[in-house]
Amino acid sequence: MDRQQAIQEIRSRIRCSEYLTKSKNGLYCCPFCGSGTGPHGTGALKVYDTNTWTCHACNKSGDVIDLYREATGADFAEAVDKLAQIAGIDIDRKFNSGAAPRTSFNGNRGTNAPQEPKAPEKGLKTPQEESPDYTAYYEACKKMLDSPEGAAGIAYLDQRQVRAAALQCGVGFDPQADPASAPGAIGEAYKPHPCPRIIIPCGKSFYMGRSINGGYAEKANTPTKVNFFNGEKLFAPEVQEVFITEGAFDALSVMEAGGEALGLNGTPQIKKLVQRLGERKPSATLIIALDNDNAGHKATAALAEDLTRLKIPFITADICNGLKDPNEALTADYPAFEAAVWGAMEDAKALREKLRQEAQQEERERMERTGAGMIDAFLETVRTRKYEPIPTGIADIDAALTGGFTRQTLILLGAAPGAGKTALAQWIFEGMAQRGTSCLFLNLEMSREQILARSIARIAARRGEHITPAEVKQGYKWDVAQEAIVMAAAQEYKETIAPRMIYNPLDTTTDLDAILQYMEEEAQRAEAAGLPAPLVVIDYLQIITGNAREDEVSLIKRAVSSLKHFAMKHNTVVFCIMAHNRAANQSGNVSMASGRDTSALEYSADLQLGLAFTECLDRDGGKGKDFDALTPEERQRVTLKITKGRDAKIGAEVDLIFNGETMTYTPIDKRREDPMQTWAAAPTMKI
Repeated sequence: MDRQQAIQEIRSRIRCSEYLTKSKNGLYCCPFCGSGTGPHGTGALKVYDTNTWTCHACNKSGDVIDLYREATGADFAEAVDKLAQIAGIDIDRKFNSGAAPRTSFNGNRGTNAPQEPKAPEKGLKTPQEESPDYTAYYEACKKMLDSPEGAAGIAYLDQRQVRAAALQCGVGFDPQADPASAPGAIGEAYKPHPCPRIIIPCGKSFYMGRSINGGYAEKANTPTKVNFFNGEKLFAPEVQEVFITEGAFDALSVMEAGGEALGLNGTPQIKKLVQRLGERKPSATLIIALDNDNAGHKATAALAEDLTRLKIPFITADICNGLKDPNEALTADYPAFEAAVWGAMEDAKALREKLRQEAQQEERERMERTGAGMIDAFLETVRTRKYEPIPTGIADIDAALTGGFTRQTLILLGAAPGAGKTALAQWIFEGMAQRGTSCLFLNLEMSREQILARSIARIAARRGEHITPAEVKQGYKWDVAQEAIVMAAAQEYKETIAPRMIYNPLDTTTDLDAILQYMEEEAQRAEAAGLPAPLVVIDYLQIITGNAREDEVSLIKRAVSSLKHFAMKHNTVVFCIMAHNRAANQSGNVSMASGRDTSALEYSADLQLGLAFTECLDRDGGKGKDFDALTPEERQRVTLKITKGRDAKIGAEVDLIFNGETMTYTPIDKRREDPMQTWAAAPTMKI
């Protein structure tokens, strides 16, 4: 027989195990790196059913001829001659050239491929070799598929159901290809294993060969030059979506179904892909579609993490339909696979459209904040009711505020204990709710029942009836008259205020982050329904708690900053009740610096109100009384004062009479000499 046939017979007749030793653990030892000969007896060399071997420690691989050469020091030709004698094979001498040929289509060394570079001298640094160029070889392989000798290659492509995509991508066929020892290979790690192979172009200087008869697995011409299959699609401007698959036949399967795909040629190539994407962003949206096994799932997670870090748009897609890889899914059920591919492309298009809209919105917002667009946006906004003041219901205060509270503001109300700051806030915001504005009232020191009892007592007083909040809460003791009073006031509250007022939702806590989360949820719920975000009242600020690392001052700073951000983000009002400092409480007077932790409060609030005892104010050149000197009757007279406001009349005051029994306020008519007479004669101000 001829020499090439003799080589095949040697590989089939003589087992690799005859030239291998085993470790104490029964594992094969590598004659090249010694794996398996160590003290633990663990070896990395594996022998396959194809009578070939691979050492996963030194990455060398081959067959029985390679093992014989290592054992005897013979060259390839000598090893073939000797093994032929051992196997009883006669070699026709006319074919005995003394060197291992690489058979191509015509049985000669591949004339279309570049010649193997000369190995460098031992001990010298390897020079930069010129990369081989397989362009002509690719063309010859493509033409082979059109010849009678290429029928086996066509049959294999039909078996994998990727013929159309393969021909479109320049896939070819070589009846006796050996990628492992291809012209341009460097080093002894790759040995001749010629067999019929599908030739897969992977860039100008690299190709892979897929054995079509179960022979020796495909090999790269050198591992440092591994490239992607169809990698040029990654940056092609006309391509909108690119599937990332593990192998070339997986990529061809996607292309057969109408998509574009890149074959990594192995999951270790992910590092190279990430490196390339880090240098240049792709023009397409990436679709990760690796194999449906543990290795594929881990590789998918790693690649997704890297793409997220690089801010590269991508989706992950399960196109295997429960099978191992895309090609299995294609051959098992083409319509289902095609549907999965097109579904993934639709998801990628949806992501791209979402990102496009977000980018346009960001650009519009940027233009609105800069240049001529900023002025146009301003003129458009101020013509709307976005900044329309919300009346408080206190005429003199509304006049001083040019109409009432303005949205996108943080408002602070401070007062001494007992001055009625919570009742004042309820009066103001229940009036707003009654006039159609939604409100959220979070009282951090009283229950919902306590707050509602105050509201019902106040409504009853306005209706000309008298019942205290304490009596409202004692329904088990009501007489007939009291029950009638409470039921009438409660019905009015239910119809006119309750639809737009939320008092102390369930599970209300003092934790700042929990409060902010609830506020955000309520705002988003309203905005999703096309309604304005609710106004928010927090009573009171110094009760809020934070994390264990925050002191009181730091917490207050974070609170007012977060609340101000919420007001601006949702175009609403956040109204916070705060405690006054000891000096203000002792004097009964108020100023901008009266709040506790004023370093944060003074500069964060847009509007600051103070509720003082009227008799303690310095007026008409005279000094007010000390708080401790006030009579019970004088402590009912309070003054609401504007201590800070960007669009307000600083120092504006409104004198009020506060009735702590019914939680009602009555404005004092300053034209009368006896303000207490005014209080007695005038009706309670309607909310």
